[in-house]
Amino acid sequence: MTALLTAEFRKVTTLRFWWMLGLAPLIVGMFGGAITLPATGAFANELETDSLHPNTAAALLGLGVALALTVLFAALFGAINVGTEFRYKTLTTTFLTARGRDGVIGAKLAVTAAFGFLYGLVVAVASVALLLTFGGESFEMSGTLLAMLSVALVSAALWALIGGSVSMLTGSSVWACVILLAWYIVGEVALRSILSGVELGSIGGFLPVSATLGTIANAAAGNELDALPLWPAAPLTLLLWTVAFVAGGWALTRQRDIN
Repeated sequence: MTALLTAEFRKVTTLRFWWMLGLAPLIVGMFGGAITLPATGAFANELETDSLHPNTAAALLGLGVALALTVLFAALFGAINVGTEFRYKTLTTTFLTARGRDGVIGAKLAVTAAFGFLYGLVVAVASVALLLTFGGESFEMSGTLLAMLSVALVSAALWALIGGSVSMLTGSSVWACVILLAWYIVGEVALRSILSGVELGSIGGFLPVSATLGTIANAAAGNELDALPLWPAAPLTLLLWTVAFVAGGWALTRQRDIN
């Protein structure tokens, strides 16, 4: 298993897509850290409002957007990393040179999840460092923020697994990326609107993106956004979605005819 993990790790690091996909959320996180807190602080001083409001706004605008992008790009990374071997038809060689398909699939998904976690870690560290640098005394590294950041890292890893599983289900990294982008940006919002229209809005809250937002936003004690699933339902729902996608993709890839 160690050899398979090493091989999968080298496959990723010898290509450029892994760091290119991480640039967008990293830039947004750095921009948010450098701009949002001073800007909101200036508005607060001008309006003579409570200084805690800039912290909250900066965390929501800067970190929130950056972490949402991190989750999306972690999913795209998973789709490309797992689906590339389907696209370039190298999976046959990989399966033939390993003892079995299960080891290859397990190693590929383990490395995929690790890189998803790494995406979240890099973005979180860079964002918080800039918030501390430019925020001065008006920014506090609270337990609430730490809890949300910690959960966001795990969510990024889970979405990397979901992205990789969508590639295994479709057998195509391109289709997997299209499906993930469409669902993450507009698909789930549209479905939730339809469900709300037929008085089934509570079901819409347990769709993958909504469960992710509920997991992160309601991670800390005292955060209870009723529009999103609460703890422990939110993280359990996200975990169940991940298990379902991984199980489906794994089972199909074990039986699929590989050219």
